[in-house]
Amino acid sequence: MNNIDVLFICNYLGESEAGYRRIKYFLEYLRLRGLRTRCIGVIHLTSYGIIKPSKECYSVPLSVSSSRLVFLPINFVLSFSIIQLILILKPRIVVVSIPDSHLLLASYIGGLLVRSKIIIDIRDPQEKLMLISYKKGLSSFVAKAYKLINYSLYRRASAITGTTRTLVEWIAKDIGKHVYLIPNGADLYLFKGIDKREAKTKLGFNQGTLLIGYIGFLSSRGYYNIFPVFTAIQKVKRKLGIDVKFIAAGPIYDDGVKRFIHYFKEEFIYLGVLNTSGILTLLSACDVGVIPCVGNPIYDYAIPAKFYEYVAMELPIISIASKRSELADLIEKNRLGIVCEPQDHMCLEKAIETLAINKGLIGEFRKNVLTFRKYIDRRIGAERLFKLIVELMQNDRFDA
Repeated sequence: MNNIDVLFICNYLGESEAGYRRIKYFLEYLRLRGLRTRCIGVIHLTSYGIIKPSKECYSVPLSVSSSRLVFLPINFVLSFSIIQLILILKPRIVVVSIPDSHLLLASYIGGLLVRSKIIIDIRDPQEKLMLISYKKGLSSFVAKAYKLINYSLYRRASAITGTTRTLVEWIAKDIGKHVYLIPNGADLYLFKGIDKREAKTKLGFNQGTLLIGYIGFLSSRGYYNIFPVFTAIQKVKRKLGIDVKFIAAGPIYDDGVKRFIHYFKEEFIYLGVLNTSGILTLLSACDVGVIPCVGNPIYDYAIPAKFYEYVAMELPIISIASKRSELADLIEKNRLGIVCEPQDHMCLEKAIETLAINKGLIGEFRKNVLTFRKYIDRRIGAERLFKLIVELMQNDRFDA
């Protein structure tokens, strides 16, 4: 007999992470619809210490958080402890949420042993990203082998889901199999702002200060490079003589950011790693939310979780993104804010300057955001996932 109906397996389930908020919402929604659900997370060994998953989830042994390819086989081996938990829990459905996909093989084997249906929930095309990062020698060979193994498992899974339209199209084309769109979103019941004046007062800011907010990993390189935001705000502040500040919360895995915090101490306020209540206060105080991204076309599929949470909190958006990306298309088509190409630093500076001078434009964007808010309800994705799970449960054929 199955002990549970649905088991979510995900690498990153720390309580401060957007990925955890998504999985937690699915867990609670499916329980409300009568399904027995549980989750498995991974304890991470990082250069900044050990990061544990939420207490709500079962924990499995350490995974080494590093971009170095040498740790990939180590993480593969460590992930096999998942099999024991699957054998104990005997879920009817196993949902493997990626990143990271080194959990995929062990999850698949465990599901195979207890005859579970396997859903692979893809948020990032890790195989494509690895092939771009590792182009030579042994690393290239490992990346290609990694893709070969993963794509083989994708084709054998009971169902594949993706979080954006572009991502769904990419994966379906690559593996020759239908991929379901299960969009991300925000919990509109949870992500509701408090009074802006109250939030600014609580955080110690003047009411006239223009606050540009950010939540998520803080980095000075890679996908979320926040350095251009620092410099643009500093230039606008010096040029106009007005009070503009960049306020952020999230883990710092980059020593460069620590140096920026010291150098830009007049422009930047760092609040550390916040719980959901703290994030709501931060975003309530802000006038604009910023999404720094990169211009590599491999990331054109991405709509970061912070986009949905900014919209839920009725924040206009400044985004650094390729104009051809799905994110830029959403923002510009619905007039939710301003989009600047990744290398166009003048555009970013001009965007901040325009919003600092023209508060009426912020109000116009906010009205559009409020209208669009209903379309980013996380419940939409949860309902689609529930329907897919029910269909798989009603189909007795084992697809693996």
